[in-house]
Amino acid sequence: MAPTKYFACVILAGFFYAQSFSSKVLATEEYPYAVSLKDIQARVEAYKNKIGDKAGVPDTEDTYIKVPAKAQLIKVSALDSAFKIIPALIKHEEKNWQPGVKPTNFKYPLRLPASALDAVVYALKYNFGDRSLNQISANHIANFFIWTQKEAGTGVYPFPFSESGSGAAFSAVAHFISEAKKQNKLSEVIHNGWLCNDLTDGGLQFDNAEVGKAMFDLYEVTHNAEILTSAVKASDWALTHTIVINWNYNAFSVGLLAKAYAITRNPAYLNEAKRKAILGVIPGQLKQGTNTGRWVDQHNAKPAYHYIMLQALTELVEVMPKDDPARTQIIECIRLGLINRNHDFLTRGAPTKEKALTALLAVKRVFAHDPQFLKDTETSEALYNLELIISSQYSWRNLPVSPREWVIFLSDIKENNKT
Repeated sequence: MAPTKYFACVILAGFFYAQSFSSKVLATEEYPYAVSLKDIQARVEAYKNKIGDKAGVPDTEDTYIKVPAKAQLIKVSALDSAFKIIPALIKHEEKNWQPGVKPTNFKYPLRLPASALDAVVYALKYNFGDRSLNQISANHIANFFIWTQKEAGTGVYPFPFSESGSGAAFSAVAHFISEAKKQNKLSEVIHNGWLCNDLTDGGLQFDNAEVGKAMFDLYEVTHNAEILTSAVKASDWALTHTIVINWNYNAFSVGLLAKAYAITRNPAYLNEAKRKAILGVIPGQLKQGTNTGRWVDQHNAKPAYHYIMLQALTELVEVMPKDDPARTQIIECIRLGLINRNHDFLTRGAPTKEKALTALLAVKRVFAHDPQFLKDTETSEALYNLELIISSQYSWRNLPVSPREWVIFLSDIKENNKT
């Protein structure tokens, strides 16, 4: 069983893509982000004018997966069997997730074992598989993450400085390391073989958030203090990270900080999640024209990153007070983004699967009280068609999405069929 067969869809391109904005915020009573926001909006407008009709157009052409003519949702009676591929996959990979492993031999980012961790956490929540085995697997992966965090020494869940890895993420990291060498900063960014500092570039926010949210999810099930402490350290790292020009990197920390606030109720996490959203995600969205609702640059106009940002903003709305003045602005950003991309699922097909799945399920949960919002954005229809596609692509030897998304998908089917 080849692990890359199931994990390949988690590895998104664009690692260490961004330049940084100043994180300095000059507050006013009228609008606490006014000066910085005005500066960022001016830069975005200048960039939009520079690229012209390419604004909101992905730098690689979208491809679509249509719903097969006779597609049916996976049957409830098949859910337990469909889960069994997850423990088999983890058993195959767990030898690589051991404290003491050499990061130079690591072949993929930590976002991949994070996907496996969340898969077994959702299995624990929704009673899939052997509960004792799932708990053992979850603890094993969590202990590995805690070890990597200690090795890195900065609180972040790091990236392996590896010559064995392949793909866009590792290529981009190699370029980043080359630049760090030229600036004589290699000792600042590498510790014990782990990339622990991105020098305000922003790329580490991806894996840090993916692991951190999975660890918080596990804490909700186990109430293990060591797991909470580790997840909080990752959140504290995100709390102080500068806002960067790559909108989706900022969004990863928005999602992590929203989760940290939900668990700890520390208002610093909520305040910084809002700041990163208002300065580091929302300004990049086009508010008029053919591509209204997409992000201006061609990298973040890609559908996977589009839904990553919508999910993070939705998770932020979920934990915000109902009377928070920033809430309306964030919801409008989500609405425009959903309207732009969701209709594809009803016509041309799915332009992306797993990041759309988790985003649409978050929207379904958070806006359950607002049927008009769900109707206007065609969220229910888009989600149904996506789940038809995922169901039709499944076989024992082929997971159509990554482990986390697979078990989340199974959980949604199970919940929808409760009597």
